[in-house]
Amino acid sequence: MSRPTNVTRDKVLDVACRLFYSQGFNGTSVRDIAKAANVNVSLIHYYFKSKQGLFESLAVSYFEPYLEMLECELPSEEEYRLNELVKKILHYKQSHYQLSCLLNRELTLNTTFAREMLVTYLAKENHLFTQILFQKKSHIEVTFKEKLCLLQLKGLLNAPFMMPHEFKDPFITEASLNHFVDMYSSLMNDYPSVKVLAKA
Repeated sequence: MSRPTNVTRDKVLDVACRLFYSQGFNGTSVRDIAKAANVNVSLIHYYFKSKQGLFESLAVSYFEPYLEMLECELPSEEEYRLNELVKKILHYKQSHYQLSCLLNRELTLNTTFAREMLVTYLAKENHLFTQILFQKKSHIEVTFKEKLCLLQLKGLLNAPFMMPHEFKDPFITEASLNHFVDMYSSLMNDYPSVKVLAKA
């Protein structure tokens, strides 16, 4: 067998994402992934140790660039524009559509994976939103009203990826992706909580 490469690793991740999305985590085996990726099962174990390790690698590859993007959006002396942030987040989520849907679905389950993600990545996301939207360093400083507004904002951002059966229009080109982002963010701007956050 030839030596594994990063290209092979990325191919396995792409195939795993597609199968987890269509069949669910529990409904997909390592053998299913190996067969669809045309690789040996042992190669998957070499890279990821287990199916859980493969799934966690997908989560890391999704959340780390997303959180880096949010860190770059921390407010500066210039006027902060919520609409631009909303568009960037929607574009990122839509560009990684299957993985966005898959992770949102798994996070609704009471699993070890979901609890670990809540403690690490989602906690950091909340911390960054607290800094970006309210210019506060700790969630302790956030008011109850601000927490509710943030909850509604995150709900709107995640809604298209939590109910894929409700929204099946394909986004194949960059132009159609941008059209979705423009239309959806425009509708979000009319939502009361988003208006409140925009004025914060």
